[in-house]
Amino acid sequence: MKRYLILSIIVALAVLIGFQIAKASDSRLSCAVALIFKGEPMESFLKKPGISYVQTYFRFGNELADDVIFGVDQEFIEGLNRPKYIKGGDWMAFIGLQRSGAIWIATGTDETMKGAPSKERSWKIQELGQRLQANTWYRLRCTADFATRHYVSVDIDGPGLSKHIDLSHYKLDYPNYMPFDDRAMSYYVHAMRGRSMMKEKGVPIVYFDDLEGGIIADGKETRVYFEDFEKQMEIGAQPVTSPTVKLSGYDQGRLYLERSQARFKIEKVDFARSKSHIGAADASLD
Repeated sequence: MKRYLILSIIVALAVLIGFQIAKASDSRLSCAVALIFKGEPMESFLKKPGISYVQTYFRFGNELADDVIFGVDQEFIEGLNRPKYIKGGDWMAFIGLQRSGAIWIATGTDETMKGAPSKERSWKIQELGQRLQANTWYRLRCTADFATRHYVSVDIDGPGLSKHIDLSHYKLDYPNYMPFDDRAMSYYVHAMRGRSMMKEKGVPIVYFDDLEGGIIADGKETRVYFEDFEKQMEIGAQPVTSPTVKLSGYDQGRLYLERSQARFKIEKVDFARSKSHIGAADASLD
């Protein structure tokens, strides 16, 4: 029965997390993204991609519904001018969690590795073996190898929880052709919900603090991006241009809405992990 439930959830979320959302009333992906592409060691990493990580702390309230999925993502954007694998390629290491303890890993296939963007996500499900507590800060970290285009691991830590899961047998996904003019790394936090999964109303808001991304080389870890939600008070639309998206139009490290329907804002609260502000992702369907 559990297996069939998981399969039905995967089908229900194929459109939601497949970046082909039809109506905000049926589903919502609320995601904030920052691009890093200048300075050392990022420029060296982009010339020869390797191991990268994205990490954040997350928290939710008592009324978060079990069906809400939230987490992190990091993506290597190949660009048009000097692609590494596929012109316009976008290699995605996307991790989602549910408060029930389910871990969602968006994986690639033999076809995506050859340069065919995935039409639907190929999901792998892992279990923490315990529910996540409300009103508690947890650390979520995803490590990926963009040289092999495979995941490395996921780590989740908090009170009474320290979980490290090897994901090295899973390929990264290639979800979209992305016509950026050059290479970049992008880092995301997100929350999402689909009406087809809803069994209770709940409050579909997840909070994030201390988001960071970095590079791991020769056993040394170097942070290249950090956001504590204290410097930027509003998050707006990406400065997308057509037919080519120009990186020069982006402020490096600035958070943007991943899409127009996203509901993501910065709030001042008394429960911030550090200082006084957090990022709030709202996956409401109204």
